[in-house]
Amino acid sequence: MSIPTKPAKITPAIMIGGSGTRLWPLSRSNMPKQFLQLVDDRSLFQNTLARVNDPMFSAPWLLTSRAFIDMVNAQARQMEQEFAGIVLEPFQRGTAAALAAIAVAASQGDADALVLAMPADHVIDNPALFLEAVKKAVPLAENSKIVTFGIVPTAPETGFGYIRPGEPHVVNGEEVGALVDQPGGFLEKPDLGRAKQFVEMGYLWNAGIFLFRASVLVEELKRHAPAVYEAVAASIAGGTTRNLGSHTLLMPADEDFARCPHDVPIDTAVLEKSANVAVVPCDDIGWADIGSLSALWDISAKDENGNVLRGDGFVSQSRNCLVHAQSGRRVVLSHIEDIIVIDSEDAIVVLPKAQAQRVKDIVASLKKIDAPEVSFTRSALKSWGAVKIDRTYDGSQVCAVTLHGKNSVTYRVSGAERETWFLHGDQRAEYGVDGDFTPFVSGNPVSFSRGQVVTIRNAFGLSEFTYVRKDPDLNSKIDDWFPQVAEIEAPKVRLG
Repeated sequence: MSIPTKPAKITPAIMIGGSGTRLWPLSRSNMPKQFLQLVDDRSLFQNTLARVNDPMFSAPWLLTSRAFIDMVNAQARQMEQEFAGIVLEPFQRGTAAALAAIAVAASQGDADALVLAMPADHVIDNPALFLEAVKKAVPLAENSKIVTFGIVPTAPETGFGYIRPGEPHVVNGEEVGALVDQPGGFLEKPDLGRAKQFVEMGYLWNAGIFLFRASVLVEELKRHAPAVYEAVAASIAGGTTRNLGSHTLLMPADEDFARCPHDVPIDTAVLEKSANVAVVPCDDIGWADIGSLSALWDISAKDENGNVLRGDGFVSQSRNCLVHAQSGRRVVLSHIEDIIVIDSEDAIVVLPKAQAQRVKDIVASLKKIDAPEVSFTRSALKSWGAVKIDRTYDGSQVCAVTLHGKNSVTYRVSGAERETWFLHGDQRAEYGVDGDFTPFVSGNPVSFSRGQVVTIRNAFGLSEFTYVRKDPDLNSKIDDWFPQVAEIEAPKVRLG
């Protein structure tokens, strides 16, 4: 199982993971920040895709987990941008495992392949300057260096790790970046005093973006992180490949991948130990890693009073506030300063901007009382359409379901004793139980019982349904109802 590569071009690999806690309630476990429209009308993931839509790159590979496969497919389709394939991690094990999966799979296609690995959730306001930095880094990577990109700090920052550049690295008589001083070239997030010292000494923020030859990273993993390498290599070798027409799906074997150590970052696994690491400074590329709601305020366009308004927000005689109004309600602030207000579809958060880092503590407290709003949104994109849950007061749940194109979805009725579907308007769709299909009649209810395997499919175009289930667990989640596409074996899910 390998990633096909084109030697003449760089292969981008976009890492799509995250827990969705730091920007709650905007982000959730099933909707981390890379899928949110935080800076413009595209998600951070979609902006990352657009960033590598350049002749210097081949079609990108996407690395994600089963939890995000539907959202990845849906948002990539919205971009109408080709991608080569998806590497589907069975479990999230940290950046060392993620980069190992990329490097092992790519090296089997072409050991000399140049790979640009980057997170999906960064902001880069000046992509042209970033691409210039990537071009500058190519000779280093071709000279068997693992290149990391260091952001020139704009201020002392305690939320990022730092890189200490060493001696300048010269390629063909030209100074290209610098070697990273080892040991101690990678420094953990400092307190404010040390952060000030780091900035004065010319240290760089660690952006977590890397350029490397696939074979070079493989050898460094073998040398410095053999447990990670062996587990990932075995899972790639024992995995499966599916050709989905527009792209390839690589699925490493679960059992082998499970042996990979948990939560191991590439910094501690390899970079802090390797003598083959270089750094290319990046200045004025407009980089940001939105690590808190206050950081979102920092990078956003503001009115004359320093307020950031998204959605149906309105402020009067207020300063330096952040308002995200997503629920359809009008959110009004008057005579208030330095406040964050997030009004989502199912949760409202109000807190001082200076206390934005406490959101993680709030989320931890809510998890202790099993608040479903912590982890799951009421709406989600699927590869085949979209779903949105509403609640009623008689023990039933109502879900709006949209099925795009000539798509179909198959699932087993579970949890609820009975489910009822209604087709809206002048549309054509069919339902099937055990292979026998019957046309829906618009407005007429069709019910299914627990245990039945049901297929809903479009005849053509778009179909919209209301879906009602009587369920004793009103906190059940969308993904309890409709399994992830990757977990349904073809042809049970058909995408038009």
